[in-house]
Amino acid sequence: MQFTEIDETITITVSVSADAITAEQIQLALRDAGFGRYLILQAQLDNLLAEYQQLQQKVTAMTLAANSKDLSYPIAQKRAALLSFEIAEDKMKAVAFITAAWGGNPISANALVKAAQDIGIVFGFSKDNIVRLVQEASRAEPGTRLKADIAFGREVQHGKSSHFEPLLPEMVARRKQPLVDSEAKADLRDFGAIPAVSAGDVLMRRLAPTLGEPGFTVTGERTEPSPGASIEWQLGSGVGFAVNDENLLIAIQDGLPRAIENGATVDEVFTVSQVDLTSGHIVFKGSVVVTGNVIAGMKVIAGGNVFIKGVVEGSLIEAGGDITIGGSIIGHQLAAGEEQEYSTRIKAQGDIFCNMAQYTELECKGNIYATKYLMHCAVDAHSVLVGTEDKINGKVVGGYFQLAQNLSCGQLGSPSNGVVVVKLNRQLNPIIEQQLLLRAQVTEAKALMDELKEQIDSQKKLLAGQADPQLVMFEQEFIAQRQLGMKLLEELRELEAQRQQILQTLEVKVTQQLFSAVEVHFANESVRSRREYGPSSIKVLEGHPAISPL
Repeated sequence: MQFTEIDETITITVSVSADAITAEQIQLALRDAGFGRYLILQAQLDNLLAEYQQLQQKVTAMTLAANSKDLSYPIAQKRAALLSFEIAEDKMKAVAFITAAWGGNPISANALVKAAQDIGIVFGFSKDNIVRLVQEASRAEPGTRLKADIAFGREVQHGKSSHFEPLLPEMVARRKQPLVDSEAKADLRDFGAIPAVSAGDVLMRRLAPTLGEPGFTVTGERTEPSPGASIEWQLGSGVGFAVNDENLLIAIQDGLPRAIENGATVDEVFTVSQVDLTSGHIVFKGSVVVTGNVIAGMKVIAGGNVFIKGVVEGSLIEAGGDITIGGSIIGHQLAAGEEQEYSTRIKAQGDIFCNMAQYTELECKGNIYATKYLMHCAVDAHSVLVGTEDKINGKVVGGYFQLAQNLSCGQLGSPSNGVVVVKLNRQLNPIIEQQLLLRAQVTEAKALMDELKEQIDSQKKLLAGQADPQLVMFEQEFIAQRQLGMKLLEELRELEAQRQQILQTLEVKVTQQLFSAVEVHFANESVRSRREYGPSSIKVLEGHPAISPL
């Protein structure tokens, strides 16, 4: 066999003899001749083999002398790599496809970019992806088709409105765990120094609104951003602006700093060593600091934050901000059954921080953080963490929980099978109530439409095609009710989508042990543990609540 190359086409010349030849022999000979990566012209190869076989039979029959006849066929061809592109429908991504070369020139990175620009891809090229694609294509087997994302659009970044940056971390949230003296020792009564400021201390900075950044498609189309809005300060008492800087808030009196929406306040501080019969109930518009205990039957009501270093046995602790209790909350059960009543109630507009609590009613708009345990408590909060953020190992024994989001703890329930009820419905209940109202309105609109339809049909029969103002009025009212019904149904669909989205975020997380007799409610569905489990997660899976291992 001999091979010649003319104009990137390889021609084979073979003398016909009594020996058979196969496609594999020809392909091996092509590789040995240095043309192994060329594209085999399969039809020409088939024709060559067919004609060779016919002539070979003549050589075998001695009607044709061996090696007296040469066959020549174009057998292979050099071809360069092939390149194509695909632009996503939203023009936010472009994909390149390379078919590896058959002995011809590969695609270079520069050639790929130029070809992309020629068809309108001009923005967001990924140099790494392009280089990786052309390198893989140069090493791939001939004819292999590879692809890569080679350009990405940029989403428009709308401007941010003014936002307010607290310059004291304690203004946002108190420490969620006790101070640790060493790796092995923690003082469960010590939550650190109570944050206080003096007149002149900086509290918060207002950051200016931003203009945003335009968005671009891979074809260069530009989307202009909406600039952020300028938001005014909301100033509480005890604060003012720094000299010549209305974007910097400072304290103008000594006290406890507290972040409020779009601003801050510095509460006056009332400090008492112990709340008992000697001090009487504490009712104060600012923040209250109790360096000792709050004994049974006593109340502390504050407009700001409440800090209690010792034990709480009092009947009511109420705060307009956060409540932090360094010791334990020791309540007592006054009434059992469905109408449970406790001797101690803790109520905060912000978060509640404590070491442990028993037989206590805990209510807050924010979150509850207990470092050790909650025992037989009635809880109404956004979420609950029992343990610390670093080590979720606290215990929940008995109790009733009405939450908006999540419950996380180490152990949930008890070996004695004390019932724990967790209802993750605080966000869902308003949606469900609104859905019920809308469904009633839809039913009412449908009933009215049925009534109007009967009246319209009756009028049409009586009038026999004659015009009538009352008929027109009925028809207009029917159309109005139908539009109202469609609008109500659309609102129902939106609410259901919102409900389903919230359901996917709800979870009870148990890192150590889940006991039996724990009920977890997700809207109208619930799941109950009927045995002991190890580390577990309780959430909605495939549309229904279920217990699964962590």
